[in-house]
Amino acid sequence: MGVTTKVDSKFARNRRRLRLHFTRQRLKHGLRVIPNLFTLGNAFFGFASIIFAAQDNIVAAAYFILLGALMDGLDGRIARYMKVTSEFGTQLDSLCDAVSFCVAPSLLIYFWQLHTLHSLGFIACGIFLLAGIVRLARFNVTHQQQTVFSIGLTTTVAGCFLATTAIAYQRYYFSSSASIALLALVLFLAWLMTSNVACPTFKQVSRNTYGIFTGVTVAFVITMGLINVLLWGFFAYFAYIFLRVFWLKFHTPKN
Repeated sequence: MGVTTKVDSKFARNRRRLRLHFTRQRLKHGLRVIPNLFTLGNAFFGFASIIFAAQDNIVAAAYFILLGALMDGLDGRIARYMKVTSEFGTQLDSLCDAVSFCVAPSLLIYFWQLHTLHSLGFIACGIFLLAGIVRLARFNVTHQQQTVFSIGLTTTVAGCFLATTAIAYQRYYFSSSASIALLALVLFLAWLMTSNVACPTFKQVSRNTYGIFTGVTVAFVITMGLINVLLWGFFAYFAYIFLRVFWLKFHTPKN
């Protein structure tokens, strides 16, 4: 009797542990859906941007790209917070980014201004699209190596910079020279996405630093407006990238 009772008790404990393990696995699988919903929200906003850009509603199209960026930022943070990151999520994120930050910005800029340059504008926007896709494909292969810095400019930054530019200068008259300058900017961003230039990702910023940065940003947004803060933030980001490249090039000691 005693032996039978001990065996039965051990079997019952193992069965409870097994049941608890499967319950945790099902719960983890269910939680994995939550960040994926934000990722799909990113793609939906990219699709909405394309529709509004085709209808010549440039401001709405640009804001939808920025909303897509918000979803793109939240999905990764939620996945890491819930500890449900997966290879599927990485691949899904890249596919959605291709819609929101490659297709949508290239069409936005083309319908806004570069259509006036005819085939030149068409080719420049096509190059931006292809460069973004190449950047995402390279990220899928090397994403584990890209933590503090990314290899090349991210599509999110490139797409949002074009969207912010479209909102900030939407009411301005563009001469032929200004359109050429915009075309040069599009090609410059395309080159930067496919380059080997190290660009900061801010993924390993501490919570305290992130909180302080958020508070300062909100204060500037209240006083200066969202678009002005974004525009100057992008300028500061690009300035930091090239100052760092310059510093490493001319101040790195040679062996």
